[in-house]
Amino acid sequence: MGRTAIYLVACAVVCVFYEIALRDTLANTVMEYTFNSFTMQESEVEDYLLATGTMAWDLEIGQPDENGAVQVRDLTAYHRIRSLKWPIALTLFFLGYMVLVRSVLAWSVRYFEELSGAVSGLMTDRETPVRLSRPLALTQGELNELREQSLANERAAAEAERRKNELVAYLAHDIRTPLTSVVGYLSLLDEAPDLPEAQRQKYVSTALAKAETLDSLTTEFFEITRYNLSSIPIERDEVEVQLFLEQLASDFLPELQGRGLAVRVDAPPCKTMFADGGKMARAVGNVIRNAIAYASAGTEIVLEAREQQGGGWQICVRDQGREIAPEHLKSIFERFFRADDARASTGSAGLGLAIAREIVQAHGGTIRAESKDGLTTFIIELP
Repeated sequence: MGRTAIYLVACAVVCVFYEIALRDTLANTVMEYTFNSFTMQESEVEDYLLATGTMAWDLEIGQPDENGAVQVRDLTAYHRIRSLKWPIALTLFFLGYMVLVRSVLAWSVRYFEELSGAVSGLMTDRETPVRLSRPLALTQGELNELREQSLANERAAAEAERRKNELVAYLAHDIRTPLTSVVGYLSLLDEAPDLPEAQRQKYVSTALAKAETLDSLTTEFFEITRYNLSSIPIERDEVEVQLFLEQLASDFLPELQGRGLAVRVDAPPCKTMFADGGKMARAVGNVIRNAIAYASAGTEIVLEAREQQGGGWQICVRDQGREIAPEHLKSIFERFFRADDARASTGSAGLGLAIAREIVQAHGGTIRAESKDGLTTFIIELP
C-alpha cells in the first residue's frame, strides 16, 4: 500500500508538471512537424475537403488575397496525435503500475525465501541466532524469541528427565532399604522357629517398624503425585490456632522422645484462623517432621503462631541443629529435591516440604525457610 501511494503521488506530480511546463511546448513541436501548409483558391476548399475526406475543423484557412488565394494549414495529423494523449497517458500509467506490482512481488518472493531459509535453519540449528535483512527486523526478533523459548523448553525437558531419573534412583534406594530389612528379619524368623521369645519379639518389632516406614514412603509418593496432577480442594473452617499446634505437638510426641527432643507451643489462646484444618495439619506436620529429622538431640522445637496486621496468620517452626546451606534454601521446597542423602536414614523420600508448599499455596499463602548459626525457621504465612 505504501508503494502504491507513492506511485500515485508521483504520477500526479508528473501530470501537473506536464500541464504547467511541457504541454504548450510539446504541442507546438508536434504541430511544427505534422501540419501541412499550402495555397489554393478559396473556391477550391470545398472540393479539397470532399476529395481528401478532411474535416473542416482540421483546416486553418487564412484571409484571401486580391487574387482569391488563401493560405491553408492541414492539422489533421496534429489533431489525431493530440486525441491520443489520454490513451497514451493511461497506458503508461498501467504499464508503470504493472512494473511496480512486479517489483513488489519480486521483493516479496525474496523476503519469503529469506524467511523460509531462516525457519529451516532454526529447525536444524537452534544454537545460532537468526539473521535477516533490515525490513524483516521485527520478524527476526520474533524468531529469535521463539528460538530462546524452544531452547528453554528443551533445557526444562532435560532437567525434568534428569529429575525423573533421580526420583527413580531415590525411590529404589528409599524403598529398598526398609524392604531389605523386612525381608531379612522375616527370613530369620522363618529359618529359626525356635528363637527365644525376647529375640523373636525384637525381630518382629524391627520388621514392623521397617514395614511402617515403607508404608509411609509409599503414601508420601502417592500424595505428591495426587497433589501434582490435580488441584487441592480446600474446605476452610474456623480452626483454633493454639489447640491446632498443641494437637500436632502431641501427635509427634513418640518421635520427639525417641530423639531426645522437647517441643514448645507459643500461640495466643482462643484465637482462630480460617483454614482447612486437616490439610494444614498435613503441611505443618511435614515441616515438624523435617525439624525432628535435623534437630540436634536434647534441643527444643518451637511451634509459634502470630496474628498479622490486617488479618492472616504466621506460623513458624524452629529447630536448633543442622544448618541448611543458602543455595539449598532456594530449592528445598521443590518436588523431589534433596540436599544430600541424610534423609534416607529417616525413611523420607524428600517430598514432605514439597507437599507442604502445595497445601499452603492452595490456601493462597506462602512458605519459606531461613537458616543461620544452626537455627532453622520455616515460616508459613496464610491470608
